Amino acid sequence: MLRLENVTVAYGKHEALHAVSLDVQAGRTTVILGANGAGKTTLLNTIAGLVQPQPGGRILFEGRCIEAEPPHRMVAAGIALVPEGRRLFGQMTVMDNLRMGAYVRHARAAEERRLAGVLAMFPRLAERRGQLANTMSGGEQQMVAIARALMSGPRLLLLDEPSLGLSPLLVKDLFAALHKIKAQGQSLILVEQSVRQGLRLADYVYVLENGRIVRGGRPAEIEGDEGIQKAYLGLAGTRPPAPSLAAPPPKATHAMKRGLVVGGFQHPRARSITAAPGADPTRHEKEQAMTGVSMYVAHAGGGGGFFHPFARTVGRMAAAPARTVPAPAAAVQPAPAAGREKLPTTGGFINPQAMNPQARPDQP
Repeated sequence: MLRLENVTVAYGKHEALHAVSLDVQAGRTTVILGANGAGKTTLLNTIAGLVQPQPGGRILFEGRCIEAEPPHRMVAAGIALVPEGRRLFGQMTVMDNLRMGAYVRHARAAEERRLAGVLAMFPRLAERRGQLANTMSGGEQQMVAIARALMSGPRLLLLDEPSLGLSPLLVKDLFAALHKIKAQGQSLILVEQSVRQGLRLADYVYVLENGRIVRGGRPAEIEGDEGIQKAYLGLAGTRPPAPSLAAPPPKATHAMKRGLVVGGFQHPRARSITAAPGADPTRHEKEQAMTGVSMYVAHAGGGGGFFHPFARTVGRMAAAPARTVPAPAAAVQPAPAAGREKLPTTGGFINPQAMNPQARPDQP
């Protein structure tokens, strides 16, 4: 039905398409995959006559060369484009936009029949037939754009990113409509960012990279290609298993089993909470009786993780000495304020506004 032979398109010195060749069969859906800037929109605009290719390439539509034809001749020949961004007549109603699609001479005779068909396919448009196009939602505007193209009675329908900017629910509804259009025997060329949805609709797929066709095949073949999976389907291969720990973490202490933590909230991402080596398992109960606040701090192999920044109190670690940094010779350390003292950390972060617990009489 459509054949491109060594089609090259350049914008000044930039070559957007380089010797592109492809075939589109009648009644089939052809999907073009490619990253942003690969040349997908340029390809559709070239087929639609909006962009002229360089001499030497050919575009054959039903056996006739059309690479030099203007856009209105392309529409008359049976090629309709649904452009990216919809390009509706915003100050016109839904019905006026649809009737503009049947402006070409060959479509006027069947205008009423096609209008009834597109309104049955998109019931929302029948409800909004008198509404201005620029006051509709993005999904409704996309329905108008597709219905307007169908009003011209195209033999080949070009769709450029029809799901762009739509919610997942609207994308689902959109592709349900495209499946209905395909079931009616309509020939489609689809450029689509929703790769999985496009592959479900496709009969044949071309992959475009940097203006060149690098791969073509059936949807199952393309989807099974590892490079395609990584580039377009978000599958980066199997990750290596995480290394196992040399030794299992120590078990939680009696204090943790009873849910007694540091005078506030334990950070939910802390790896484990255990007692400091050599600590008295009943110490937290003694301290809680003396101060009214549990000052027992969990320990997990040298730190235990991060503490919640809103914890009120932090107690001392029995076997986790605080690291000291020698001060410069000229530096003078200020005396601690009355009622406060410097607290050793426990391998994580401590809220600087934490209240200083009173030291026990039997500890320095």
